[in-house]
Amino acid sequence: MNYDQFLNEVIAKVQEILEGDYEIRIQKITKNNGIVLDGLIIGKASKNIAPTIYLNSYYMHFIHGMSMQEIVEDVISAYKENNDVVSGDMRELLDFNNLKEKVAFKLIQREKNQELLKDIPYVGFLDLAVVFYLILDEHKGGQMTALIHNSHMEPWGLEKEELYCLAMRNTPILLPPEIKTMKEIMCDILKGHLEEMNMAEMANDLLDFDSQRPPLYVLSNRKQINGAGCILYNDCLKDFADSQESDIVILPSSTHEVILVPDDGKLNYGELQKTVSQINESEVPKEDVLSDMIYKYSWHDCRISLIE
Repeated sequence: MNYDQFLNEVIAKVQEILEGDYEIRIQKITKNNGIVLDGLIIGKASKNIAPTIYLNSYYMHFIHGMSMQEIVEDVISAYKENNDVVSGDMRELLDFNNLKEKVAFKLIQREKNQELLKDIPYVGFLDLAVVFYLILDEHKGGQMTALIHNSHMEPWGLEKEELYCLAMRNTPILLPPEIKTMKEIMCDILKGHLEEMNMAEMANDLLDFDSQRPPLYVLSNRKQINGAGCILYNDCLKDFADSQESDIVILPSSTHEVILVPDDGKLNYGELQKTVSQINESEVPKEDVLSDMIYKYSWHDCRISLIE
């Protein structure tokens, strides 16, 4: 079954199970870094908004053995999880007074998103762009979000500066920052596997990162979604630099987190930048790549700059 046949089969199966007054269609949606995904939109004719479920990854699961029945059941489950917010009063979503507390920001790469940035409000930051979205709902599978477009601004009677202020205020509250050592991150991953074998206590013994030089820290938010934006939170990097008593080199691991390295004056910036580029090319999903550049937070100047 080729990809187009797969899409048509999913539409038919979902329509068969849901029945009723549903409109089910595929829409191509441009995501971060110019990636275009096929979104399955399931909505009722009586409603103006509907959840979008991306099918590209499901096709890969299908190729590797996941049955069509399992995929359809998963799609239906995802739809029901995300449908609660859609079932609310549409007028509440049209009134920006009901949305002020839901505005958040994230960081994306500016050069790779030139087409997208034509359609959305943004604020430039070095080689990146601060863009804005709504966190409409949260559930165990993640979040239901909506990117804010230029077309929303006039009906809401909103200027970009006000949107920026709201996002800067809300995001640290909605998505609090969290800094962990690389050892803690690896232990968390390893414990997840060892717990199944009742061997969780072995994680610390198996990972000896205490002698790691330079030490590596991972900055994200507690949801680990769009966590790279934490570098712009008030005092987040300042407090960390104070604790280390040094400048901080920032390595953009992905849109979801960055790696912080205290700068002891012995770091090879060229090698670090090369490593970031190589990892982006081979390990990070294209949609999640933030930048091939690296940055420095100045302890004394309290500002972030590009390391050329």
